[in-house]
Amino acid sequence: MSEPEDVLSESLESLYDHVPVARGSAGSIYTYHPEDGGLAITLTTPDTQASNWALHATSIWSAAIYVADHIHDLQIDRRSARARADGRPLSVFELGAAAGLPSILIAKRYSDVLVTCSDYPDDTLIRTLEENVVRNEASDRCRVLPYAWGSDPSALLSPKVLGDAGHGFDLVLAADTLWNRDAHGIFLESLQHTLRRSPDARVYLVAGLHTGRYVLQTFFSLLDDAGFVPEEITERRVGAVEERPWSIDRAEGEDEQERRRWIVWIVLKWREV
Repeated sequence: MSEPEDVLSESLESLYDHVPVARGSAGSIYTYHPEDGGLAITLTTPDTQASNWALHATSIWSAAIYVADHIHDLQIDRRSARARADGRPLSVFELGAAAGLPSILIAKRYSDVLVTCSDYPDDTLIRTLEENVVRNEASDRCRVLPYAWGSDPSALLSPKVLGDAGHGFDLVLAADTLWNRDAHGIFLESLQHTLRRSPDARVYLVAGLHTGRYVLQTFFSLLDDAGFVPEEITERRVGAVEERPWSIDRAEGEDEQERRRWIVWIVLKWREV
């Protein structure tokens, strides 16, 4: 059952073209209903210790919902078949997972995928994330591990987590993790540490525009030095099929309401392998 605040949010969206940046609040229940009619996913929105409120992990961010609605765009069937030909499951890693919606959906939808779901090592946050995985019966293919961006990734890359997948994950996923330019450096370090060194490995990032375009442009300017090249940077309208190329030039003409209508879909790969 949806929380009253989510019903209000959906009503505002329908009546006034108001697109929410996030849904829910700490401790509230959010139920995701797949657009294709698949099994619903019920999540408790995480809380954090007071010292970690700056993480902004106490909501279901619209970017995560967008990933769930467009899970087929990750091309997991094709990637999984390629990994299966190598005799192993496809390995997926989500950074900054919060409630874990994309990770849980992937684990439930795809049988030949092993998902590692992570967020900052806050005990309250990680406990809720673990409970969400168990509640949705995804724990056989979705593991939860605490991970601070830029820290030692050894626990993530151990054979117990990756099995025979080698060093690094085939697919690294993150939703709404680029809003703070001060964290771009350690976030990129995390991508460098965790993405498998393979020409087929990909990073999928979905970013909202709620902190503006210049923050995202700053991130894009760091990619080359970090060894990544963008395969795709596309602006997608939330709740519609409209797409357009990324452009920093739209920054001056947008108000907050217009920014809320769009997310940026980003696909990265290694420049050299």
